[in-house]
Amino acid sequence: MALFSFCEIYPAFLFCIFFKPSIFLMDNTSPIREFSLLQLIKSRPKNFYFYLVIFSVISSITNVGILMLVNTAFAPGQQGVFGNYASVGFGLLFVISFLCTLFFQNNMTVFTNNLVFDLELSIVKKVRAATFESFNELGRERIYSVIADTRMLGEVPERFITLINSVISIFCALVYLFWISPVGAAVVLLVMLALLLIYLYRNKRILTDIEKMREYQNKYYFYLTEMLMGFKQVNISGSRNAELFNEYILKHRGHMNALGIKSSKKFIANQISGTYSWYLMLGLVVFALPMVYKADVGQTAAFITIILFIISPITAIISMMSYYSAAKVAVERLNQLDQALVKNDAFNPDIIRSTGNFSSIRFENVTYKYNNDNGASFMLDLPDFSIDSHEVLFIIGGNGSGKTTFINILTGLYQVQTGNIYVDGRPVSYKEFRDFSNNMAVVFNDQYLFKENYDRLDLSEKNEHLFSLIRLFNMQDVLKIDGDRNFFDTRLSKGQQKRLSLLLALLEDKPILVLDEWAAEQDPDNRTQFYTEWLKVIRDMGKTIIVISHDDDYFYAADRVVKFNYGKISSDKRHTAAQTV
Repeated sequence: MALFSFCEIYPAFLFCIFFKPSIFLMDNTSPIREFSLLQLIKSRPKNFYFYLVIFSVISSITNVGILMLVNTAFAPGQQGVFGNYASVGFGLLFVISFLCTLFFQNNMTVFTNNLVFDLELSIVKKVRAATFESFNELGRERIYSVIADTRMLGEVPERFITLINSVISIFCALVYLFWISPVGAAVVLLVMLALLLIYLYRNKRILTDIEKMREYQNKYYFYLTEMLMGFKQVNISGSRNAELFNEYILKHRGHMNALGIKSSKKFIANQISGTYSWYLMLGLVVFALPMVYKADVGQTAAFITIILFIISPITAIISMMSYYSAAKVAVERLNQLDQALVKNDAFNPDIIRSTGNFSSIRFENVTYKYNNDNGASFMLDLPDFSIDSHEVLFIIGGNGSGKTTFINILTGLYQVQTGNIYVDGRPVSYKEFRDFSNNMAVVFNDQYLFKENYDRLDLSEKNEHLFSLIRLFNMQDVLKIDGDRNFFDTRLSKGQQKRLSLLLALLEDKPILVLDEWAAEQDPDNRTQFYTEWLKVIRDMGKTIIVISHDDDYFYAADRVVKFNYGKISSDKRHTAAQTV
């Protein structure tokens, strides 16, 4: 086995000497577009294939040399390369094989890990710079799935080298076999091809069953997610619980189980047949071939040695076929992600620009149109709308009126399709407005509370402003600072999480504060204090406050109340009482 291992890794070992592991790194800044296995292989240096051919020839010579060394041991009177010191040559090759295997595996580990590292980071970087619309449409699950696929694609270099070595090893072994006995080699080759075709045909049928099983698996996980995400609704209704479990979860899991057993039995039968086919080949050489032509002990031993020798390369080629199918699916997913995620050319996450204070933001003939999930078309239309500095602005309206779309435009998540945006009376490009959005601290309706202090906020006891906000928002007995991460413990109720989000937004110390239905999950006391006390305190900090609200009992707390209806502003009312509340 050591000799066979040496033959397989020797050209790859030389490859490691000539090329450093870093050659498998791809450019992190380059797009993934039109990625394929072939392009991954082509992405190597220009002289890669030249050296690979040389190493393949070296592999062939090495393989033939080992076969001759073993065969001469069965042929008395013949002198091999090492002459009477064949045992010394065997020991020398054994030591070289061990050292080369260790060296090769270490370097191949670096190769594959660097490739996986580069592919995964290229995906993350593309997501990081993508538009909000394309990210929303793609979904988180598909991104996780593609990142997992990079592990498989990281095996490409090693698999490719193994494939080349296996093909050349089999070719050289067959040439040597025909040199020993053309008739015997032809018989062995025909039988091998017949057995291989039978194996591949049966394996194709197994893959068909596995594909069907994956379809059931996807549906099963979909319905399982339905149960987990809607646990309260499922748990409260016996009929819904029974229907979901019996007709959807159990049904699809049952199909998975039946197909799994069926394909597993076929796979076991195919694997055992493949293993025993080699026994059949050995029986053919030992018992059947002597009936066809007269062979001495040396020729028979040579046939047996060669058959044992090519077992490993043929197995590697067969496994490569299965790997290729799986890798092809991974590449397709990678391309789908690349096509789905649109790069936001106006946004560079590595460059942070903030323009500081402002006097006004104006939207002129701004429109944004898209199709809803139900296929209906929706368009936000703002002929002329302004936001003044230091005002408290309430945005109101029913569901689907355009409030969220407006917030996404205001914060730069959406790029307007027509019209102009003015900051302090000056028209700005989308790129400039994206930079301006760094002046905004936002608490979204579905705000995610990070578990780490990515904004590097000062949460120390010396920060008097922090503790004044904690007291203002009635959280002095609720918040606990995680000393290890210098951040707050986020295991809080929904209302408390929203108050913590507001606190963190104020610690960002940005001139504009955007609150998307912030008060919806507050208890009556905190909701009242928010409208009657906290907004005034926040405004006194010099903030411009934009609030999406449904609490019409507190509209008097705003300087302006702007109502959206079917994508248009139906009313824009100013209040003066807010100054004295």
